[in-house]
Amino acid sequence: MFALLIEKGMDKFSVVELRDGFLEIMVEKYSLDEARKYVYRQILAYEKKGWLTSEGQGRRKVYVKSDLFNSLEFIGVNTPKKASLVKKELSSIDNYTTLTREKSNSEGELAIVLGEVEEYQTLMSRFPALNTSLNILFEEAKDRSAKLLGRINALSKVIELSRSKDALC
Repeated sequence: MFALLIEKGMDKFSVVELRDGFLEIMVEKYSLDEARKYVYRQILAYEKKGWLTSEGQGRRKVYVKSDLFNSLEFIGVNTPKKASLVKKELSSIDNYTTLTREKSNSEGELAIVLGEVEEYQTLMSRFPALNTSLNILFEEAKDRSAKLLGRINALSKVIELSRSKDALC
């Protein structure tokens, strides 16, 4: 999904268009039905988070990236992460906005990594001969998801603390 929505910049797409793009970039072969189901599950999850909106109905339904999605800042797996320092001069509102944006970005990354984890599990069950290689990737993705979840939890606590502090002032 990262490759399609971020790197290829797909927007205003149907399930079939996203499925076809997914099949083009995948090394392992999927049936059209398996690929459609996987892509549709991802679309529903992103719609639920408010990252995608839909227009139209039935086979004419297209999905559009929301403003929330466009405001997210995604960092690729091989890209070194930038350290973000919050300056003391920032007002409480700026701190809250910055922390909320960072949390939202991390939630976006987590959704993508969880999609990877799910896909590795599917691939390991479909191709037992690849288990050794896939297990390494699976474990790396699980570690990334744990770190992202820890980051999200920490940001949530700081945001909540910021809210309660602002309520007292």
